[in-house]
Amino acid sequence: MVETHDDNPALFDDDENDHRAVYIFNPSPQNATSPQQEKSRPTKRRKVTGGGGSGSKRVATGGGHAEEEAHDAPMKAAAFPQLFDGKESAEAAGLRKKVFDTAWPVLDGRIKNVLRGANRTTLEDVSSFIRDAEGDATRGTRIPAGFIIIGPNIASQDLLFEQLSEALGKATQARFVRLRAAGAPNLKAALKKVIRDATAQVSVEGDGDEDDTEVAFGRDGRKYLDYDLEGLHAFLGAQQNSSRRVIVAFEDSEAFESSLLTDLLALFHSWQGRIQFSVLFGIATSVELFQARLLKSTARQLFGAKFDVVQADLVLDNVFKSAIAGTHATLRLGPNLLRSLLERQRDQVAGIRVFISSIKYAYMCHFYANPLSVLLADEKSLTRQLLQPEHIQAVRTLDSFKSHVEASVDARQLNHAQSLVEDDSYLVKQMVEQRQKKQDYLLQLLRSLHLLTSMNLIPGRFTDLYVSALSGGLDLTPTIDAIKRLGADDVPLLINRLLLAIQTGSPDLDLPGWEDSAEDLTTSLTEIRDEIEALVLQAREKGQQSLKSKISAQSKVLRTTVVAQKVQLSQDTAKLTDEDKAFGKAIDALVDLLTQNIYSPAIDSLFLHEAWAYDSMAPYRDVFVPRPGTAFERALTRPGGYLGCECCCGKGKAGGGQNGTRTLSATQPTTCILYQLYLETGSLVNVADLWSAYYALVGEDSRDTGGLGLGEREALVRFYRGLAELRLMGFVKQSKKKADHVAKVKWLL
Repeated sequence: MVETHDDNPALFDDDENDHRAVYIFNPSPQNATSPQQEKSRPTKRRKVTGGGGSGSKRVATGGGHAEEEAHDAPMKAAAFPQLFDGKESAEAAGLRKKVFDTAWPVLDGRIKNVLRGANRTTLEDVSSFIRDAEGDATRGTRIPAGFIIIGPNIASQDLLFEQLSEALGKATQARFVRLRAAGAPNLKAALKKVIRDATAQVSVEGDGDEDDTEVAFGRDGRKYLDYDLEGLHAFLGAQQNSSRRVIVAFEDSEAFESSLLTDLLALFHSWQGRIQFSVLFGIATSVELFQARLLKSTARQLFGAKFDVVQADLVLDNVFKSAIAGTHATLRLGPNLLRSLLERQRDQVAGIRVFISSIKYAYMCHFYANPLSVLLADEKSLTRQLLQPEHIQAVRTLDSFKSHVEASVDARQLNHAQSLVEDDSYLVKQMVEQRQKKQDYLLQLLRSLHLLTSMNLIPGRFTDLYVSALSGGLDLTPTIDAIKRLGADDVPLLINRLLLAIQTGSPDLDLPGWEDSAEDLTTSLTEIRDEIEALVLQAREKGQQSLKSKISAQSKVLRTTVVAQKVQLSQDTAKLTDEDKAFGKAIDALVDLLTQNIYSPAIDSLFLHEAWAYDSMAPYRDVFVPRPGTAFERALTRPGGYLGCECCCGKGKAGGGQNGTRTLSATQPTTCILYQLYLETGSLVNVADLWSAYYALVGEDSRDTGGLGLGEREALVRFYRGLAELRLMGFVKQSKKKADHVAKVKWLL
């Protein structure tokens, strides 16, 4: 409640008081306003119609620079803070923001391209089916129906149907309506949704006429009910150069009741001659199971086709390669954070947009709170004058710096280690050199991963392999074992795949081919391939079907020996020919060659990786995996940890919960007192008893207050407010069994 002293009632329109529920208007006795009052009065605003199209409005205020100040305000608010306890220069903070503003839009554009291309085939097929169904005379009056097999990941439906809305609106000039089971519980609500969304869309020509949104009127001015399809028919008939086609998409079709779907489809079929309805069904199981839920008469009214979409796991892998592992990613996410992101996507079946938001939030956290992220700027922007003594001191406190110095000492590079600790100029030089070393590491990592995945020897996802490589380096043991067990005909094919990978690179990772810089590797691979092919020809000329190596399964034979009338079985190595021995040496040479070229150390073993890698999980968990219930319970049981006041943080009974205990105190907030009383009750809470217990603690006669308790009227106001806050937080609700009781919703475990 606010008390206002003014003689102008129009001032109540101020936005600062919009949230107030009650005002006390106390006009000033004098009509004239003082200079101070005139100065504090907010600037009068007026609505001005803009020229940017119908419905666009802007607010004009007094003062010639109002628009410039409104434009500059978000820029000032969005500026990054000066870190190092305010000692960071404004130029360094601005450069961090500039790097973020430059890095993320590039990445965001690549992600959008991946998302657009993920469902491109499905969008083209559905658009072609809907467009061709209009001129298909064989379907008669049946409704064109597209059955889109989305799979169990319901979270991916939103992106697909959003793309369908854009694609079909352009391809067929139809009006697109999206229905979900939660927003259409019955026939009337579904019809309202269809009519409202179909009539509210702007026409394809984009004439911007506001009359297009008038749902209840036709050409003759007749009014229609908002769930009457006659109104939609009149609206479509009143449009000029507009299609009469309406596409209704049931996003979660299996969540709709069968009777509701039957009634809707029957109604659409009856209007098919006047309104050209088409329907799309998002199906998580199969078309057969969905058809079994419909009546045979309803199924005969549909003219359908089935479409398969790209599964969410494949879309996630493509986004991962482009946004996280690709060469355009300025910031590298650490293995711990990536592992948590991937586990959440798979366990909670979160949508791809949540994953993208997590990536952007990691970028924001790194550039906003890490002063060393300025080292990611280009060489022109990052000058020696921009690096302050605080930056150099911060580098010397990093774990990677300490590890690097210790490794230098162990390697007897004492001058290098001493210069890093004592010489600032030498350290800055090393920091600049780490930029190129970082690029070399990332290039080696991506090339090694590309070669490893191109061999197709070990089943697994690229995401898991990438996280494992960042965490502990590349482990080639499973791959080497698989190579040694390959036959002579399979090894040349493997080498051809490696040569092709080196030549073409990886478009998904934006990794170009490196055939010119890997001339020694390609030459050695070609020689090994030619040698094995020659050995195969020699063996076949001698009548040998296949080459064997010393560890291949075919080289083991079973021997039977009879000793003292007892049969003994033993394994023995088959005799190897000269070609077999040469083949084994070629395999060993191939393994040694791949071991020398496919490698990557762990990311935390690199010097100064804290500047270009982000692996903090605490902000991510607080934002994307929040636990508000736990926070509420702790705040209500131990408010002293949040308020920090003496009355709640002191010792004794009024301590508000010391050492994890919960105690009642009259000095605690009312909501906290009611919550602790609430914990001691059963499933139903008598409000009168709760009031009596509360007033006995905070009232004037209470011993805890020392005669300074609350009056009955003030205590009653606080009691009702605290009870309302408990209800808002979801702890209590109105009981249907007893009018004077509230029902307990949550129990503290």
